[in-house]
Amino acid sequence: MSRRFVPDGDAARIVLRFAAAVAVGAAGGAAFVAIRAPLPWVLGSMAACALASIAGLPVAAGAATRRPMAAVIGVVLGCSFHPGLWQTAREWWLPLAMLPVFLGIAALACVAWFRRVAGFDPATAYFAGMPGGIAEMVLMGGERGADERTVGLIHAARIFLVVFTLPFVIRHVHAPAAVPATPVTAASAWPDVSLLLWGGGSMIVGLLIGRALRLPAWHLMGPLAVSATLHATGITDFRVPGWLLAAAQVGLGATIGCRFGGLTLRAFVRILALAAGSTLILLALTFAFALILGRATGLDPALLALAYSPGGLAEMSMVALSLALEPGVVIVHHLARVVIVLVAAPFAFRPTREEPTS
Repeated sequence: MSRRFVPDGDAARIVLRFAAAVAVGAAGGAAFVAIRAPLPWVLGSMAACALASIAGLPVAAGAATRRPMAAVIGVVLGCSFHPGLWQTAREWWLPLAMLPVFLGIAALACVAWFRRVAGFDPATAYFAGMPGGIAEMVLMGGERGADERTVGLIHAARIFLVVFTLPFVIRHVHAPAAVPATPVTAASAWPDVSLLLWGGGSMIVGLLIGRALRLPAWHLMGPLAVSATLHATGITDFRVPGWLLAAAQVGLGATIGCRFGGLTLRAFVRILALAAGSTLILLALTFAFALILGRATGLDPALLALAYSPGGLAEMSMVALSLALEPGVVIVHHLARVVIVLVAAPFAFRPTREEPTS
């Protein structure tokens, strides 16, 4: 894709719209803190920005504006890794081995839902039903004749619904520990020199590596990989300030909420209704697998539910952090999910008719 020059006026408008989204998101996050909601800065920001977007307010969060937030969250999630994590891997090898089975069943059920109930064409139903990332499914679907906007909106609505409901459900059935096992935030309110060196270095090097290797969601995955490597090997044990994590969560929530910009309320409700059906299917399968595998392995079913959940890697890992569960296990399973879907989805797709050749 060729790059085009962006006039200063357009660049200023993008920055101002993102600043407005962050302001709206911060207000929503503060409201959710006041009502003691789980993951308040993400959920509150997401809800407020979704409402603002549908109302036509000048808020927006595009790829260029959300990347710094994603990079910070990647570094934060990497801080949840520790040298003892891999020693426990033998406890979760079975859930990891069963993940392809879960993904296959989930994909078949969701594709059938979008084909038979929603009435989507085969390509759109297929890529809307795949439990993969938004960008990857939109790109793959567009190359194979799917409606890119529908695929993107369905996945955005799925993540919105999962992120908005799952923390409440899990908090209702799971009593978190008093102190997280792997804290990722520093007690100090302000960053010190070591954080600027290690944290800033992890972010910069991770972004460079992620982009060079063309990793999926490279602005998140690159910093996460570098930070996780540093913590898992015991080279450093730096932590980020709590206010910086909250700011990144507001940006993450704003990004999800602003995806619905340009939709009418009626179109938004229709997309949510269609996505809700597939989300219920996915969550039912998620909890079924989590309960069965939890009984078989002795692992916390709440942890397994987050590891198998159809939400995003960053969002589900943040939920694990808020509930004092092991985020590393969630991250590893979601990374495996991304890889499996990226590799399997294009090969499993079978178009129903011959595409015209140019």
